[in-house]
Amino acid sequence: MIHNESGGDAMPDKCPLVIIRWQDSRQPCGSWRYLSALPPTTAVEVATVGWLLRDDPDVKVVCQNVGDLDHPQNAQASGIMTIPTRCVLSVERLTEDGTIFSAAAVAAIADDRETGSARTQPAL
Repeated sequence: MIHNESGGDAMPDKCPLVIIRWQDSRQPCGSWRYLSALPPTTAVEVATVGWLLRDDPDVKVVCQNVGDLDHPQNAQASGIMTIPTRCVLSVERLTEDGTIFSAAAVAAIADDRETGSARTQPAL
């Protein structure tokens, strides 16, 4: 079930598409090491894109996939990830400019970019 900040049920259109930049742990060293020889390490900055299902002081919950949107009472989500709020660097709402591209159109633009097409270059 999709929830909003107040814990109540939310319609999928109330779940904005966002990019969350956050810090995560780095892969641990896989072998024994002398403590005196540990290399300097830092956390890893991660960028996660998805629909923001929950946004509260403790966690940000996003999903990559939503389904059955024509029947909100049956809405489903998969690829659900919970990110601790204390690890979040930023949350940015993503918007569309109104232009919708098919996969074929994107591939054609990429091909034109490689050949330097005068028709496509001004749009890029």
